[in-house]
Amino acid sequence: MYNSILHFNEFGIKKIEKVIKDFMENNNRDLGDLVVDLEKPMQELQREIIKETIEAVDEIYRNDQGRKKDYHIERREEKNTILTTCGEVIYQRTYFKSKKTGECEYLADKAFGITSHMRKSEDVSIKIIESAVDMSYRLSGEKATATEDIVSKQSVMKEIHDIDIPKIIPDLKEKRKKKIIYINADEDHVSLQFHHKKGDLKENENGYKNNTVMPKLIYVFDGIKKEGPKSKRNQLINKHCFGGVYSDNEKLWEEVMAYIDEVYEEETIETIYLMGDGASWIKKGVDVLGAKCRFVLDKFHLKQYVTRATSHLEEKAEYVRSCIEDEISLEDKDGLKRIFKLIIEETESESKKEQVRKTRDYILNHWEAIIIRNDDPDARMGCSAEGNVSHIYSSRLSSRPLGWSKTGVDQMARLRIYRQNGGKVYDLMKYQKQKQERQIAQAIQIEMDRNIRKNREKYTDVWNSSNIATDMGKRTGMYHIMKAMRGIG
Repeated sequence: MYNSILHFNEFGIKKIEKVIKDFMENNNRDLGDLVVDLEKPMQELQREIIKETIEAVDEIYRNDQGRKKDYHIERREEKNTILTTCGEVIYQRTYFKSKKTGECEYLADKAFGITSHMRKSEDVSIKIIESAVDMSYRLSGEKATATEDIVSKQSVMKEIHDIDIPKIIPDLKEKRKKKIIYINADEDHVSLQFHHKKGDLKENENGYKNNTVMPKLIYVFDGIKKEGPKSKRNQLINKHCFGGVYSDNEKLWEEVMAYIDEVYEEETIETIYLMGDGASWIKKGVDVLGAKCRFVLDKFHLKQYVTRATSHLEEKAEYVRSCIEDEISLEDKDGLKRIFKLIIEETESESKKEQVRKTRDYILNHWEAIIIRNDDPDARMGCSAEGNVSHIYSSRLSSRPLGWSKTGVDQMARLRIYRQNGGKVYDLMKYQKQKQERQIAQAIQIEMDRNIRKNREKYTDVWNSSNIATDMGKRTGMYHIMKAMRGIG
């Protein structure tokens, strides 16, 4: 670092002085221009410090007497380039060969966590992921560094696809004691470029491609409160999200159940209200969560269905809708059926009649989940799933004409949920490194176990072959060795 600072004092300071002089002489420039112009010499200093630090460590290894006992130098002054947020760092390192194993490695790289196929540093990966959660892969690659260096959108996509996203469990001193827990659930509809490979999307009989995937969203919360004393907006208390692309809905709900078991005191829970649009995957949650769970149909989707079934009635529409609401309040199924029969008689279009029948059946099939609000005030909590899907998923996945892969949708959905739950990308990268270290340790342990088993089998074979000697009562050297090995199985 000493040489870097000397170099900066000699050349970098002059560059900074020139930037300031140009700024002072030009009346058309503002503070933003000064900041941008100062970045370049500072980035050059950063790169020089990084280069010098790595090379200094490399020199320590070259001169270390302890190293000379275990490694000899294979090749010197080999160049390597690694991309950082302050630009490309080009440095030299030494290739060492182990005297014991014959394996070669760059010890300086190893000291800095630089692997053989690593082309960018961890800070670049953090920047890529933080940006990609909110913007396209192309823009994320352009913003990956503070310089003009760009990461390709393919590299950004690979970074997103490969990352392992852990579940976040709140760190609580004691479990929450709540009588009532609320759960909202909904899904987004995202367009795919392909399912498994390009060109595998098939058209149905109407000429439409089956190119939609539905990332699911579930969130658990304790209730609602005002955002502020004078605010008209509400916020959810202790909201925690789950989701992604799941083919196994039971697995998703088991994750929710595991969270509830971990965070809430089971004995105090009286009711879990699950609110959604009545899709089969949502109602699966009632089966998994058990007897305390009650399903409540989302009023937003109920209103949508009723509006579609009555919109063609024009001036009569509002009156008919109020009649439907009255029959639901009175819990009169027969009266509701009569209203829908009259609507069908007033409807000319066959397709519109089908929409009316669909709405009637939707209400009747979810009758208990609708009328639950009549006598249960706690079930009247509004469902905010539509807004949360829009905020957490749609703003990145489906609001613009984007084409995704199934893996991309799943990973992006999980990343946005991870962030929503308070997760930091820095911690995410730290988790990846710890996972890699665990995998390496496990691989070493597996190899050790294999060798132990192999030796055990060898000892067992020797033991079995010695039985003749022991049965004959011979007190040979082998006999005493066998006796000592009796504990090995």
